[in-house]
Amino acid sequence: MLAPREGFEAAAKAAERRARAGRRPVEGLSSYVISAVGGASLAALWLKVGGLFKLREVCTAGYVGPYIAMTLVVGALLAVVAMAVWGLLGPKVVRGLRGSASGTQLRLVWGASALPQIFVLVLLLPLDLLIVGTDTFTTTPLNESLSTAWAAFSIAIAVSLGIWSVYLMFRGIDVVGGVKGRRAALATAVAGLCLVAAMATFVVPTRLFVTKEAACPTRLG
Repeated sequence: MLAPREGFEAAAKAAERRARAGRRPVEGLSSYVISAVGGASLAALWLKVGGLFKLREVCTAGYVGPYIAMTLVVGALLAVVAMAVWGLLGPKVVRGLRGSASGTQLRLVWGASALPQIFVLVLLLPLDLLIVGTDTFTTTPLNESLSTAWAAFSIAIAVSLGIWSVYLMFRGIDVVGGVKGRRAALATAVAGLCLVAAMATFVVPTRLFVTKEAACPTRLG
């Protein structure tokens, strides 16, 4: 994470050794696990930001804990789906930008780029629940100054870690694909669109076919 060029070069060589040894998946199961962690972390950030800016409805009933857990699971699954889509689409995008990278390499980059998100689930999430409780993931007003300050700090840290992951994706595409500068940035943007598309395939049908009362995720307190 601190030396991405050296790290991605070493990871790519390790993947080549796995390929020669006939091990599957070549990019390693850890790439999928870390990708899932990244998706769950992004879902947690959405819950906090959505609650803060009232982007979600307020419920008068419901179980907040299971809702949070289910949201994290859905986020993890969507991230893995987006990773698979990027593995199929990415090589064509990189070739179009005058580079060369296999789907395996790009899936490896995707997974490794999510490494900073481990801190969100391992450190931030437990502290959020300990200091603020589930209210930080709902539209319930935070009346205590400590809770409000921590919620703002937690969101800032999560956003910073997200930016770090985007930078790692950019650097990884640079290393494995041989594209630099604006071309690497464009490829990174397409990778982000893969995640947006995966989320849209879940969110849009939910909005269209689930009633407002059934979709309402949080409660007043």
